[in-house]
Amino acid sequence: MNFRQLEYIIALEEEGHFRKAAERCFISQATLSEMIKRLEDELNILIFDRSRNPVVPTQNGKEVLLKSREILKRSKELIHLKSTLEGQLSGVLHIGVIPTVAPLLLPKIIKPFVKKYPDVELKIKEATTDQLISDLESERIDAAILATNPINKDFTEYPLYTEALKVYGIDDKYKQLITTKEIKESTVWLLEDGHCFKDQVVSICGLENQSNQFDGLEMQCSSFATLVGLVDDFGGYTLLPELYVQIMSAKRQNKTRAFEAPEPFRQIRMMVYRPFVKKAHIAALTEIIRSSIQK
Repeated sequence: MNFRQLEYIIALEEEGHFRKAAERCFISQATLSEMIKRLEDELNILIFDRSRNPVVPTQNGKEVLLKSREILKRSKELIHLKSTLEGQLSGVLHIGVIPTVAPLLLPKIIKPFVKKYPDVELKIKEATTDQLISDLESERIDAAILATNPINKDFTEYPLYTEALKVYGIDDKYKQLITTKEIKESTVWLLEDGHCFKDQVVSICGLENQSNQFDGLEMQCSSFATLVGLVDDFGGYTLLPELYVQIMSAKRQNKTRAFEAPEPFRQIRMMVYRPFVKKAHIAALTEIIRSSIQK
């Protein structure tokens, strides 16, 4: 058994085809097949069901793949152990970020992080909360920046920052605050399903039956910019996180108001899944994020 064989079975699981997995590993299909068969014989476990197309792992194979990912992750940690102990971070850090945070936070943190830790290769994936949780559990990413509560005890949480939720679409310059009741009784433009921000807005304002429809128009929105544009064109309201309000034009900020107390907010967290090994990397990124937001 060797690390290469573990890499081969992981490639086959992710690609689902021997040819694609072989191309990914830069070896022939025959070599890949032979090396995987040797590993199965050594473990006395059938890792893959070859009768399926695409190829899928058996139930026992799933356990082998889980352990294989853990072993490879530990081996990579050992490679960079000396520099980590000396405070010189290196290696790769895979981070996931939800779409309602990525465009607001990433411009603030990427340059400072890269400048301070030039030997760390930062890889960033933007995806929905459900996808990132799945990626964490399968160890495809090292950490995820989310706006949800910890999923279960296997997740470790690093609070990053809290931001208030604001209302956009107020034309009355004398109106200082707005209530959730006023929002509920009006047209409210929402992000499409799959965004945790939408779920939070629906819960806060009691908008379970609300949809993005207006005079025959139905919109599936995936960005705050689209929501703001819809309010400008068709009226109504939308809710925005505080960081987004800060980057809007002064004209649009003048159409934004806070809620009456208690003001709703969202907590942005860094989540990692048990077991995790890049504690120093996660701590370094967390520090960069917190200091950037404070500024």
